[in-house]
Amino acid sequence: MTQTPPRTADPVDVPARALPRLAMVDRGDPLVEPLADALAARYDVVDRLDADLTTPERLLVAATTWRPRRTAWAERFFKSNLAVSLRSRRARAGLDRLAGAPGRADADVVLQTHALFESTHARTVLYVDCTHRQSMRYWPAWNPLRGRALQRWLTRETRQYRRAAHLFAFSEETALSLVEEYGASRDRVTVVGAGVNFDHLPELPDRAPERPAGPPTVLFVGNDFERKGGLRLLEAFARVRTQVPDARLLVVGTPYPVAAQDGVELLGRVHDREQLSRLYAEADVFCLPSYFDPFPGALIEAMAHGLPCVVTTTSGVPEIIEEGVTALTVSRGPLMADDLVSALTRLLQHPDDAAAMGRAGRRRVEERHSWLHVVDRMAPALDRVARTSPLHLPRTPSTREESA
Repeated sequence: MTQTPPRTADPVDVPARALPRLAMVDRGDPLVEPLADALAARYDVVDRLDADLTTPERLLVAATTWRPRRTAWAERFFKSNLAVSLRSRRARAGLDRLAGAPGRADADVVLQTHALFESTHARTVLYVDCTHRQSMRYWPAWNPLRGRALQRWLTRETRQYRRAAHLFAFSEETALSLVEEYGASRDRVTVVGAGVNFDHLPELPDRAPERPAGPPTVLFVGNDFERKGGLRLLEAFARVRTQVPDARLLVVGTPYPVAAQDGVELLGRVHDREQLSRLYAEADVFCLPSYFDPFPGALIEAMAHGLPCVVTTTSGVPEIIEEGVTALTVSRGPLMADDLVSALTRLLQHPDDAAAMGRAGRRRVEERHSWLHVVDRMAPALDRVARTSPLHLPRTPSTREESA
C-alpha cells in the first residue's frame, strides 16, 4: 500500500457556526443542481462557481487534441492537461472573487465535483466518481494519455487527493483506489454514493400481471453504447426473441451504428424528462450490462420507476442494487450474453416476480438514494472541515507544471 505523507500541521479548532458556508465549484456536471438543492437544505450555499471552459478555451483545447477519429478526439479533449490548467485558473479566479467581494465572507468549505481542475482553497473537499487509475484498469479507452502527459495527469491527480481536506467517494471501489493507489488517508475518505436526479419520485406504473397487454419490453439507457454493454445486449436479445417472440428492446442514448434487428427500436438521445419517464413506465425490465460504470444514474432512475434490473456488478453498482432482490446480475466475461438471455427471459416470462423486484428497487431508492441521503452521509465530514483551519497550505503548482 502506498504510504500517506506526514501531515504538514495539525488543524486547530475555530469557532463553530450554526450554518457553515459552502461554495460549490464544478464544470457543469448535471448532478450538481440536485446536490446543491440538497446541500442548501442544511448549509448556507454562498455560491456556485462554473469552472468549465469558455468557447475560445474549448476551441484551443480542441485544436491541441485533434485526432481523425471522433471518439479518440473526445477522450483526448476530456483528458487534456491544458484543459485542466484552464479550468483551474477559472476556479481559482472565481474563489478569489468570492473571498474578496464586499460584504461577503470566505466560504468555510469548498465542495468540488470531480478532479478535473484544482483550487487553492485550504478547505477544499472533492466528490469523486472514479479515479484515473480505475478507468485505466477497467476501460482503457478512457486513457488516451501516454508518456509524460500521463505522468503529469497522475501526479496532479495524486497531489489533489492527498492535499484535499476530505474526499467523498461515490463507491467503496473508488475509496479503495484513493487510499491504495493514491496514498490518501483512509480517515479522510467517506463513501457517500449519489442520488436520483428527480425533484420528486415518479408515481409507480401498474406492473401487475393483469395489466393491459403490451409487448414485453426491455429498456436500455446509456450514451456510451460499447462501454455499457450495448453490443452484448443486442446479441443476447436476438436469442431472447426465440423464447419471447413479441419482446422488444428500446435503446436510448447516443446513436450507434448497428444493423436493423427485429424488435429493437433505436431512439437516440431523449432530452425530455417526461418522455424518458414514459419510456421507463412502458418497460418491464431495465438492462445495463456495463463493462465499467462508476455509479450509473440511469440505474437509480430505473429503480425509482419500479423497474427490475439486469446489470453487471461493476464499480458502484453492487452498492446501488441488492442482488436477487432488486436486480439480477450477469458476468462481464465471455458468458455475458448467455447470462443476459437467462436473466431477461426469466423476468419477461415471470411478470409477478419482476414486479415484486421492481417494488423492492423503489423502496431501496426511497431509503438510500436521494440527494438528501447523500448530504446526510457527507455532513459529518463537512461539519468537521468547516470547524478546522489548516495552518499550512501546500505550494500551489505553477501553470507550467499543469499545462499540456
